[in-house]
Amino acid sequence: MSSRKRKNKNIGDRKPEIRITTGMVKNKRLKAPEIENFRAVQEVAKSSVFSILGEKVLGAVCLDLFSGSGNMGLEALSRGAEWCDFVDENYLAGESIRENIANCGFTEKSEVERKESAKFVVNAHRTYDIIFLDPFYEDTSHKYLVSNLAGILNEGGVVIFFHGENLDLENLIQDTDLSIVDERRFGKSFFTILTFKNT
Repeated sequence: MSSRKRKNKNIGDRKPEIRITTGMVKNKRLKAPEIENFRAVQEVAKSSVFSILGEKVLGAVCLDLFSGSGNMGLEALSRGAEWCDFVDENYLAGESIRENIANCGFTEKSEVERKESAKFVVNAHRTYDIIFLDPFYEDTSHKYLVSNLAGILNEGGVVIFFHGENLDLENLIQDTDLSIVDERRFGKSFFTILTFKNT
């Protein structure tokens, strides 16, 4: 996830444990960036996402926005995705992502962009089958970003949006070509799956 409006801070012993759960680099541990309030996707939630995606991940071109450690995109690559672009505007996140990519052996299957996610989406040079978004939960101002997601999503593609209880995703997708097809809750964390309307 991005660290917009957040200060960098050594979080020491509170670093979350992050690992790849399945696939080519199963159990590979990932480095978490030392960013204040960094929150990794819960392993149970990540497993649920990929259980829903199933074989859709095989050969997929993925985008991991607010990617933090690169957790979701690297899991996708481990499970057979063809490519992933990782986007985070925070320098420490970018360094962690690059280190994790190299450690997993996926340098030839990925790129890392240090850029604000909404700006990346508007200027993206490819389209995607799977888009992951994991911003800070207190940041709910994503109207501009969400309004442009359909423009970079391939037909039959999906958006996986991790968020807290205060995000009004129904409002965010008004006047877009996207609709909600599934939502799961894990404590105070949610993920919502979006795809094109009438698909």
